[in-house]
Amino acid sequence: MAEVEKPLGQSLDDPRRALVNRVAASEPFAKSPRLRELFTYLAECALRDPHSPVTEQQVGVAVFNRSAGYDTSSDTVVRVQASEVRKRLKYYFLSEGLNDPLLMELPRGSYLPIFSSREPPNEDAVYSNGHKQAATADTTPRESDQISARLQRRQPAMLFVLAALLIVAVAVCAWLAYQNNQLRKQSAAEAAPLLGHFWKQFFQNSWQTEVVPSDFDLIVISDVLGRNVPLKEYSSEDYPKTLIDPLIKDPKLNNFVSKAVKAGAITEHDGPVLNSLSLVSERFRIPFQVKSPRQARVDQDYPGNFILLGHERANPWLEMFESRMNFRHYYDDTVRRTKIINVSPQPGEKPEYVFEKHQETYAVVACLPRRDGKGNVLILYGITLANIDGAAHLVTDEAAIAKLYSRLGIGPSDHIPYFEVLLGERPDAQNYEIIAHRIIRNP
Repeated sequence: MAEVEKPLGQSLDDPRRALVNRVAASEPFAKSPRLRELFTYLAECALRDPHSPVTEQQVGVAVFNRSAGYDTSSDTVVRVQASEVRKRLKYYFLSEGLNDPLLMELPRGSYLPIFSSREPPNEDAVYSNGHKQAATADTTPRESDQISARLQRRQPAMLFVLAALLIVAVAVCAWLAYQNNQLRKQSAAEAAPLLGHFWKQFFQNSWQTEVVPSDFDLIVISDVLGRNVPLKEYSSEDYPKTLIDPLIKDPKLNNFVSKAVKAGAITEHDGPVLNSLSLVSERFRIPFQVKSPRQARVDQDYPGNFILLGHERANPWLEMFESRMNFRHYYDDTVRRTKIINVSPQPGEKPEYVFEKHQETYAVVACLPRRDGKGNVLILYGITLANIDGAAHLVTDEAAIAKLYSRLGIGPSDHIPYFEVLLGERPDAQNYEIIAHRIIRNP
């Protein structure tokens, strides 16, 4: 009776599973739990069924807690993180896994890793000057035996030479890859030294950095209710049902609106900001992950960095940090007017900065620590949703951040303090300028 083949990768002594465990525990993945989780998930898919395709949306739901059917064209977290896994996997086999008998790679355009073995030298033929040499039919048995004996004596030495050449070649490739990576980093640092200094100090602490954009649907709900929706209501499992039920009595329409609002929607003004942040991520090798406000968990007690986009009316997670901020966004529903309150005005500053059409516009940048040293938070918002571009420009442009360093009185070798900055742009100006700032000494 023929032996029944076990499902692929189910055996505990499967060498491929052992390889997956080694890679997951290796230096390229040890410092990034999220990348290790993604790698392990993709590897398990390949071990269970290498012929079943793995889709981007499937990975987003399983690994990054995205909702089923989410829009992969606007949320590129899977592609970005898979690209990083692909790079680190290659690096593993050029370093720790240099002598592994098995190879593993994640092909471009696929989320299913493939396994292969390192090919041993062909023992049936020995090559000399590029031509295959073998005993011919005209060779006498004695001559054939002598040739065979000579080949057997030479074979270990030739294999040793080939192995040595292979090791040298791989070492050279690894060195070139390392030098290329260093040159790219050096080029980025030389082109934007202050920008690199800023991002590396605050966000290169081996913790995951999540970008949480605004929720446009929340703004609509707030305008209808005539008030802000606090974080407690927004993060509740009952959101938005408890808010919509009193407003929409028709069950069919209520269900349709509730589903749409529950998922949330990124504002059009956050799109260019996310693009600028993705360029920073690539330039300085700081992986960002975009999370919708409804899926983010800034309040959980685990290490991590966050970048919050939008004021508290559009992003309730700002509520966790607003009490420590001097420049606070406020929307008056009675007169439908927006302003930024200056909690403790200094000489020459206004107590509040009000938004008036065709007048000066404002934006705020704040960098604060999370509680108990669990990471850092960068807050970017405008007095209106459209004015967030001024905040984003300050932390993604070398000339703009040079002005910030000058204002804070620091240089490229100094420690950057936690800070807040109020920016203003006049109608006839091309860029935002720093109006006021605060250095946060006891956050």
